[in-house]
Amino acid sequence: MKGVPNPDQVVYVGRDGARVHVSKGRLIVSGADGLPLVSIPRRAVSRIVLTGAVGLSAGARSWALRNDVDVIFLSRHGGYLGRLSAPRDTANARRLLTQAAFADDAEARLPLARAIVRAKMRHQVSVLHRTGRRDGGADVAGACALIRSQAASVADATDTDELMGLEGAASSAYFDCLSRLVPEDVAFHGRSRRPPKDLANAAFSYAYAILLAECTGALLAAGLEPSLGVLHASTDKRPSLSLDLMEEFRPLLVDRTVMALLRSRRLRPEHATVSGDGEGVWLDKDGKKVLVDGYEATLQRQVKGALPGFAGTWRRHIHHQAQLLGRAIVEPDYRWSGASWR
Repeated sequence: MKGVPNPDQVVYVGRDGARVHVSKGRLIVSGADGLPLVSIPRRAVSRIVLTGAVGLSAGARSWALRNDVDVIFLSRHGGYLGRLSAPRDTANARRLLTQAAFADDAEARLPLARAIVRAKMRHQVSVLHRTGRRDGGADVAGACALIRSQAASVADATDTDELMGLEGAASSAYFDCLSRLVPEDVAFHGRSRRPPKDLANAAFSYAYAILLAECTGALLAAGLEPSLGVLHASTDKRPSLSLDLMEEFRPLLVDRTVMALLRSRRLRPEHATVSGDGEGVWLDKDGKKVLVDGYEATLQRQVKGALPGFAGTWRRHIHHQAQLLGRAIVEPDYRWSGASWR
């Protein structure tokens, strides 16, 4: 890596038995045999994503905490396990109390929850139009009309349960349409999860887990508590506000990336592996690499005009949108809206 370090540099390590450590100003990834596989200047690393049975040395852990470098932990199959973060990421008490009161007030958070659902539906329509504009047999127009009808009903929803029902109906139509826009050999039938049933859904699930980690880090950096949700109910068992923040970015960043990889045949049938119990399908090592490369290319794309007065990579947009979400929570008169994407 020559020249100015890339502030968006993310290191992904997913080889079982690998170990991450630091030495002489460099981050080193060694294989199970102890031999170095990758060596990167520490100053060029902003985030580390560890998947599966990967070790992290005490020295690397201390360095990451001291230098505010995110370390994300995913299961072998891409499930989000947690995040190592420095103490300065924690929210201040007054802001946390304001956020907790807002999360506990169903009436106060309903307008923001509506805006989150509308933004996601708007982006779903955009993804369908962009992906299927040359495919006359997929009935893209019909799916978009159904999603728009659900979006029109958002204003009349009286609680978050109704909103989740509308979002679920729109997403069902959306994924049904997407499934008609991929080559025959990577066909899928709508959205399946826990476990995913095919290559496409394995890719969606894996990338969503990475996006969830991105959003959790952005919220912590903005001084917000990820477990206190707006659309998704607050719970200790999941980062509900992270799920809220990522809703509009699912179609914008993950879905269009996965669809592009499937349609260009960069993600292929041989990248799928059946789980030991035969119930699910996961990405193999090569499939994860293809997906991560595509995801990173999308996140590091420069964007202008998606958010008022802001320009930068899509990763920077996630962080900026987290700050705006925080503003909507603490300032009752501020109207949050999703990103624009044309």
